[in-house]
Amino acid sequence: MLSGVRVLDLGRYIAAPYCSMVLSDLGAEVIRLERPGGEQDRRLGLCVPDGESFLFTGLARNKKGVTLDLRAGEDAHNLLLDLVAHSDVLLHNFSPPAATMLGVSYDEIRAAREDVIYASISSYGSRGADADRTGFDPIAQMASGAAAVTGYENSGPIRCGVPWVDYSTGLSATVGILAALRHRDLTGEGQIVDCALLWTAVSYTAPMVAEAAIAERPRPRLGNQAAYVGVSNLFPCIDGQVYIVAVSESAWRALTQLVGAPELADDEALRTPEQRYEQRAVIDRPITAWTRGQTVSATLALLRQARIPCGACRSSTEIGDDPQVRANDMLSYVDLEADGLDRVPVSSTPVCLSRLTPPATIRPPRPGEHNQEIYGALLGYSSERLRDLEQAGVI
Repeated sequence: MLSGVRVLDLGRYIAAPYCSMVLSDLGAEVIRLERPGGEQDRRLGLCVPDGESFLFTGLARNKKGVTLDLRAGEDAHNLLLDLVAHSDVLLHNFSPPAATMLGVSYDEIRAAREDVIYASISSYGSRGADADRTGFDPIAQMASGAAAVTGYENSGPIRCGVPWVDYSTGLSATVGILAALRHRDLTGEGQIVDCALLWTAVSYTAPMVAEAAIAERPRPRLGNQAAYVGVSNLFPCIDGQVYIVAVSESAWRALTQLVGAPELADDEALRTPEQRYEQRAVIDRPITAWTRGQTVSATLALLRQARIPCGACRSSTEIGDDPQVRANDMLSYVDLEADGLDRVPVSSTPVCLSRLTPPATIRPPRPGEHNQEIYGALLGYSSERLRDLEQAGVI
């Protein structure tokens, strides 16, 4: 669907690479730019035996890779502008000062192509006293108030183990880029797509901000219990745990029958989800007694038969074999072309379009793997010029 769209991906770590991963899956040609030898995000975190991280393996699949040291002076800057002239989108997650220092500010990029889509992901946004600061997902979780409502009542704030701010900001940037491309189709105009980790996180915590500001009721830390609604909690079984959500009237009545406490359904003090939340210590006891006496599979079967929303708590070692994950191809597998690494799980495209055939999953590019294709075939640089640039440390 994005065939013919070329994206220059200067992104590092998660947010911007995840955005360009989705764009690649939708058909765009994504070219990852990195310093000669590769960026450090290739090796950040637990690594597969080939020396690159599992995170990088997933985020960089289906992309092309060229090397370019943006700090290498005028030759590097001119080469970047030549790439921009042949591209539709430039994506980066540098801080504003770093973008200026590296010569990738909007004004400089727009000079090479006036209708370029310039997508910038920052930590705190493009305005305000903190605009120039750098940051990462856990900092945004803390600054947005998300961590303050995560954890248990007697614990301090806890960040979520999944960097949801990074991934969500990557998706926000994807939406922005798609909208900007559509706008350019209609008007011929390029524009800036401005996203920030803190902005994304605050967009998710806004209801909690309203609760604290208007109702004067800061949301408490409740562990696995959802705030202000019941039943919504994680319950123990013989061989694991099951999450149960029975906030509708029908699900609540069915659950009371199932756990052998039908009188609870007629209790006026437990009529609404909020009342059941306030009385959670009372209603959790019979539910826990019921789940604790049987296996996860038996509990799920009975809950599903009664049409009560539920799900097992899975570990990461179980996801690859989950029948529902397999049925919907939620994971793809990449061949890293090394012994024992011919089937490494990576994310599939997180959206399914009926008229889009998912691309074959191709391993991440090695540093500079596509220099000849991009600089030679696309830009028309001669072999001699490429050799000179390589010897000068530009590529």
